[in-house]
Amino acid sequence: MLASGFFSRETKRKRKERRVKSSPKWQQKLQQLWQKLRAKWMFHLGALALRSGKYQKAAQLLEQASQVLDEDPFVQVHLGWAHWHLGHPVTARRHLLRATELRPDNPAFWTLAGKLMALRGKWDEAEQLLCQAVNLAPQNLVARSWLALVLFQTGQTDEALDILSGTPVADDPYLQARLVLHLERLAMQQGERKGTLLPFAPKWLKFPLLRSIAGFLLRWRGERLLEDGEWEAAAKCFGLAVQLRPKDVWAKLLWAVALLEGGFWSQAERVLTEVPESVPEKAWVHGALLVRQQRVREAVPWLAKSDTHHPFVRYYMALALDWVGDAEYACAAHLEPLYREDPSALRQRIRELLKWLRSK
Repeated sequence: MLASGFFSRETKRKRKERRVKSSPKWQQKLQQLWQKLRAKWMFHLGALALRSGKYQKAAQLLEQASQVLDEDPFVQVHLGWAHWHLGHPVTARRHLLRATELRPDNPAFWTLAGKLMALRGKWDEAEQLLCQAVNLAPQNLVARSWLALVLFQTGQTDEALDILSGTPVADDPYLQARLVLHLERLAMQQGERKGTLLPFAPKWLKFPLLRSIAGFLLRWRGERLLEDGEWEAAAKCFGLAVQLRPKDVWAKLLWAVALLEGGFWSQAERVLTEVPESVPEKAWVHGALLVRQQRVREAVPWLAKSDTHHPFVRYYMALALDWVGDAEYACAAHLEPLYREDPSALRQRIRELLKWLRSK
């Protein structure tokens, strides 16, 4: 009895000693697990804050997460963009490059780092980073689109045009706005298109019964083509409509717009003289024509007379500002609002400008 009691107490003592010895290690592992879970929770909260525009809060949460998850590239990327929005470009660069070091096989991290360098105006470094992204993922349209912008900035125009001709442009308002400005500048530097767009109406359309109806239908068709960016086809429709209905002032004005947008500036100027001064929209088109002719200082007063929130006026105000060296304001004040009103507007412009430039 005594022996059994002794052995029972001895067994309990040994178990207790084992628990005492093992508890610090167990507690340490549990604490590490808790820290990791807490850091991941901080990361998700920081990512949500970043997405909702609370950049200071996002940076604080992500900094706390990075103390434990320093080797997590996603934490580094989010932290980089939080610091970028807070106006800390050097810190942002450090975190984004750290992400590329942790995951050099991930093209998205190279793309984000290259985009940041492009936004900072560090074109050479941006080109290197974006080229690495394209090498890893040749069909990465975000990397290719930003690379096209960088190539324009560094004077590699042909290479940039090649990229844009074979790649849909990424859905980014600032990027699309800057690409439009580069393409428009190239178009204006190359000058207007040769030849004229002067279609002739067949005789059978000039019969009294058909003349008015056909003229109206041709103008209606021209308006639809103008909305779709089919400048040449629209100009032909308006030209025929004016021949059939010479007193249709609106058809004449739209004909001038289609010719202007299509690159036939001299012909647009001749058609515009037939539009009465009493038509208020004539000032818009006249101002736009002066921009195309690179007479920007004369153009601005004409555009300022107009409805400055109209998409047509906004677009040409942006071209005028870019021509005098204020591309950033042109994008922020005029082109990016156009994107917000119609996300396809700038992409359509890019497509038409590429067609124009490639046709020369």
